[in-house]
Amino acid sequence: MLSGTAFELYEYAVANPDWTKESASTALGYTIRDLNGAIAELVGRKLLQQPAPHVEAFIAIPPDVALSQLVDSDERLLIDLRAKISGHRSDMATLVPTYLAARKKVGLDSTVEVLEDPGVIRKLLIDYGRDVSEQVLISQPGTGSTAEVHEESIQKDLELLGRGVIRKNLYSASTLDHMPTRKAVAATAPAGLEYRTLPYVPLKVLIFDRNLALVARQLYPDDRGALVVRDPKLIHVFNHLFNVAWELATPFSWEEGNSTAQLNSVQQSILRGMASGYSDEVIARRLNISVRTCRRHIAWMLEELGAESRFQAALKAKEAGWL
Repeated sequence: MLSGTAFELYEYAVANPDWTKESASTALGYTIRDLNGAIAELVGRKLLQQPAPHVEAFIAIPPDVALSQLVDSDERLLIDLRAKISGHRSDMATLVPTYLAARKKVGLDSTVEVLEDPGVIRKLLIDYGRDVSEQVLISQPGTGSTAEVHEESIQKDLELLGRGVIRKNLYSASTLDHMPTRKAVAATAPAGLEYRTLPYVPLKVLIFDRNLALVARQLYPDDRGALVVRDPKLIHVFNHLFNVAWELATPFSWEEGNSTAQLNSVQQSILRGMASGYSDEVIARRLNISVRTCRRHIAWMLEELGAESRFQAALKAKEAGWL
């Protein structure tokens, strides 16, 4: 946007073709210094031009003419940049068969790549996320991503859903208590993104259509490497495993007033284990908590439900809407 001084000076210059700085200063009430700043601004926007070198006067240029002068060089740069990107893509595509063949000669599996650089992994995700046409399936362990990560992904997910792409996220039950995750679910679930949880999610996997699977390597706690799987048979296996886990998972409870809101995620998982007849030891092992902690939660739930036994607790939990 033009400054107020530049706007008034441009209007004055259009109405007074023979204007000078002195006449503009008298008519508009601005100092010569203020007008020099406005002139520089208008010259930069191509709205004022000198009719000839070393001439002090300036003439007003129509906005459409100024616009064509402004964007002409940018449009040429954009065309050149697009051609350069297209050339890079074409060059890289022709090298893929050669690269895969060379890998086979040294006994490496050409269908699985190992990426160490998180920046490269991120760019690969962006590239495949842009071209996906059918579905994106994500299995995500842990307690939940940061609010910044969720904020960045929400818009991308909404764009994919708007294009008719199926989106499913499988999270650990611990994310039920994670506010950034809950807000992200609330923002995208109404648009069609499906969320489910399991007591424990062992592996981070992203599946794009049936063309590529990105699997977190997880050799050590801070490992940021990933395996890029392109083999259709391996992708089919990951897709099948995801679907099996999905059928066993529980829909993500995110709406206000949900009947299980008074239970945290661990308690909900313990309650489901009790209803399935699992022992305290089995439940604790599945949730990666101590047996003592598990029993403490059970004791609290028995008291809240007014139950005298695990069996009675399961019945009362269903009546209370906890199951």
